[in-house]
Amino acid sequence: MVRCGDSIKLKAFEASEDERACREHEVYQATDFSVLKAWPGDNPFPTELAMGLKQQVSTNNNKATVSPSINNTPPASTTHPSATTTSIASPVWTDYCKFWINSRKCLKRDCKKLHPTGDNYAKIQEMWVRERTLARQERSKLQDDPHSIPSKVPHSQRAFIFCRWLVDTFGQEYLNSGSGVLDIAGGKGEISLFLKHMFGIHSTVVEPNARRDKSYQRRNLMDVIQRQLDIEDGGDGHIHRRGFSVRLTPSNATEEVSQPRVNPNVDAQEQQEEQVDRVKERRRIKKQQEAQFVVPRLCTLLDDQFAVDHKDVFERASILIGMHPDQATEPIVTLALKHNKPFAVVPCCVFAHENPERRLLDGSKVSTTLEFIQYLTEKDNLIREGGLDSSKFGPVSKQFLPFDGMNIVLYRPRLASPSSQIA
Repeated sequence: MVRCGDSIKLKAFEASEDERACREHEVYQATDFSVLKAWPGDNPFPTELAMGLKQQVSTNNNKATVSPSINNTPPASTTHPSATTTSIASPVWTDYCKFWINSRKCLKRDCKKLHPTGDNYAKIQEMWVRERTLARQERSKLQDDPHSIPSKVPHSQRAFIFCRWLVDTFGQEYLNSGSGVLDIAGGKGEISLFLKHMFGIHSTVVEPNARRDKSYQRRNLMDVIQRQLDIEDGGDGHIHRRGFSVRLTPSNATEEVSQPRVNPNVDAQEQQEEQVDRVKERRRIKKQQEAQFVVPRLCTLLDDQFAVDHKDVFERASILIGMHPDQATEPIVTLALKHNKPFAVVPCCVFAHENPERRLLDGSKVSTTLEFIQYLTEKDNLIREGGLDSSKFGPVSKQFLPFDGMNIVLYRPRLASPSSQIA
């Protein structure tokens, strides 16, 4: 058995083609290992917080030591004798076996922790997950973020929140002018699809990796957008539960397609034929909907050569955007500033080890997300001091968006009319 913090020795070899094909990073495999030095003591290995996160969490918000509030006594049914002792009036999270709570398995023969079972296990596990989720969200909350944890929407809705912010900030007409939006490192095109189907805005995905759109991914995205369209129209988003679906059209119109009921007075054979026809019709509509879930793609990197090879698309683009674009974050800002274009990017990973040359104006290294944002902001200041014409746009600004995770959007607001900026 190996624990977090142990020093181990293993012989690794390259992973299979199937394993490497579904991952962008290098993958290795190992069949055996030996423990060189075990982590001493009973205290857990202190894991390091991710760069850019708050390093200190107040004791009041640290849910790791909060007592469960199910009962004033520990669970009555456990699999360990120590769990039934009456000396513990109100157990804390550290009294529970985290391996048992997570997977209902504990490989320690002499484990002294509590192992609840039955209804108590379900309640404890639910509270365990909720408390750990809140603690993780609190740790990941950036400094000066005005949005409270309960007010933030889940990670799955960040694409819609970002698109709504783009429309509110830059305007639908401006975003749709010229060749439209350039969605840098757009992946499967979720941002572009939201822009297209919810706001009627043309968007082109710039992604170096050629991606094959899978039917189930299209269906998932289609369901997400259908539910959001239903909510925007005053519904509750439960379109399938209510017995109809929202039909997507290029004009962004929505139409409720009712599901016809079987008439008991009709002959059984006729009912069967009608059922077959309805199935065929639903499949036809589904294929038409899925066909709309394809956005223009440019399989290339965003660099200086991009502005040459795709000159017409780039020069006529209304804006460069990126939602957690990883390594493409700095190129988006650099290229937009160089060619005097607006941009909106939500930085995430810093990749400090890959970019050791980055320095702030005070000479310090760029290691955290907040430092990275400051570094990108200082780029604009240097360009303005250098005399480059920036009269069309205001200084680089930042704003917090109400979703989980890295939620600072760095953008360059426009000051002039769209017609004066795009040919």
